[in-house]
Amino acid sequence: MKKDYGYPSYDLICRASNGDEKAVRGILDFYNAYISKVCLRPYYHANGTVNMQVDEELKGQIHTEMMKAILRFEVREK
Repeated sequence: MKKDYGYPSYDLICRASNGDEKAVRGILDFYNAYISKVCLRPYYHANGTVNMQVDEELKGQIHTEMMKAILRFEVREK
């Protein structure tokens, strides 16, 4: 069974697309767990064990591109 995580609120999306820094941070926080999961990479220790670790550089790049996309986003009302 799929979990329903919902979506960011319409108000939050509107404020973020208008450049509100707190709203943009709210959008990034909403998707933070998903972004972290996508950025998991294997890390090999000297003793031969392997652990999964978040690639912080990749995560930063995704955050940067998301911020650019949020600021370009236009909310259209019918």
